[in-house]
Amino acid sequence: MKINGFVLAGGKSTRMDHDKAMLDWHGLTLLAHMSNLLAGAADDVQVVGRGVMPDRSPGCGPLGGIVTLLELSETETNLVVAVDLPFLTLPFLKYFRGRLETSLRPALACSIESQFPLCLGVRRASLPVANARFKAGKLSVHGFVTECGAEVIDETELEDAGFGPSIFRNINTEEQYLRLRELEP
Repeated sequence: MKINGFVLAGGKSTRMDHDKAMLDWHGLTLLAHMSNLLAGAADDVQVVGRGVMPDRSPGCGPLGGIVTLLELSETETNLVVAVDLPFLTLPFLKYFRGRLETSLRPALACSIESQFPLCLGVRRASLPVANARFKAGKLSVHGFVTECGAEVIDETELEDAGFGPSIFRNINTEEQYLRLRELEP
């Protein structure tokens, strides 16, 4: 099964005060780091929100990027990650891809403390729900995951598979960036 990967990088980075996709992450930009990481688990990687795939609805959050990629993807099944999740690992993304390949649901998500980190598996079958929510102004990714009937991997399953919730740490502020950058080997 061919699965394309998408890095969502169209946000305004308002809490960061500058483009977090361009932050240095040990010699690479966060965008390059996430693209390279995703390339190890996906057949092709594209960036949503800049370059050849601008977000069709800029300023509307990640759901707008998800709608964009679902409309433009050449594959039925897709892996989606936010640009600000640098602690995701290749073993996790391969595990996640494997789960996505066997899932019969329109989407796959992980649940960490009742939240869904922006690391998703989405099928084109979820586009009607994403579009309807988007057009209604319901931009919550949590709502999309819930409404589309996604398969959800909970923290216990993740830990049993060898992955702790810390891989979903994200970067929103300069302080978080400086603190988390020191944790990466």
